[in-house]
Amino acid sequence: MQTQEFLAPEARVADVVPTRTMTAVPFAPPGPPVTPTDPPPTPSPARPPSPARGHDRRLARFVVSVALIATGILGMFDLAGADVAASAYVALPLAIVGLGLIARAWYGSGWSLIVIGAVLALGLVVVTAAEQAHARASTSSTWRPLTVEQVDATYQANVGNTLLDLSSVDFTGQSKDVSVNLDAGNLTVILPSRVDVQAEVQVNVGNAVVFGETWGGIGQSRHTVTNLGSDGAGGGELTLQATVNVGNVEVRR
Repeated sequence: MQTQEFLAPEARVADVVPTRTMTAVPFAPPGPPVTPTDPPPTPSPARPPSPARGHDRRLARFVVSVALIATGILGMFDLAGADVAASAYVALPLAIVGLGLIARAWYGSGWSLIVIGAVLALGLVVVTAAEQAHARASTSSTWRPLTVEQVDATYQANVGNTLLDLSSVDFTGQSKDVSVNLDAGNLTVILPSRVDVQAEVQVNVGNAVVFGETWGGIGQSRHTVTNLGSDGAGGGELTLQATVNVGNVEVRR
């Protein structure tokens, strides 16, 4: 008969459950908080140029080239002897740019031709005004009465060279008042050799020569010069009032 050995429960568990060895992990102090870094921005792809902008640039270059060629041809005609006004050198390219602006309406937006057209339009205004002023300055007015009855009391001119020639008028026994006014330009008054003259002359901006007496400047007051002529007193009387806003006055015999 076999004898069975009985073990205590603790002994059986100890035999069944293996033992584990625990290793101590060294303690590390906590570090600074980590800040998350954003990834670098992704570059956006370059936008292709707008087709409308490309059309506008090509159109502007074409219009400017045509305008320059046309202006050069106009200059050749001018050198050949044709009567070409200065304003034509601005009006011709302005007209070509105007046609280009009409064509631009089919290709979209763009400012290059608009700027060129605006500059040319302003230049045309300035050149046209200068031409008109030159045309007025180039005009001349001449009055040459032969008798006292033909002498007017007032003579008026706007711009230009003005001549009042009274040298052929016989003022003997006569008394006459004559006024001459000129806005801008040169005024010349020629008198007979024997008439007694009292000349009242005013030049606001410019110079005056009256029977050898001279003065000039800006804002000059009216000067009165009396001259009895080569024969002294007698030969008729003439009171002359001459006024020039901008320019020159000469009174002589």
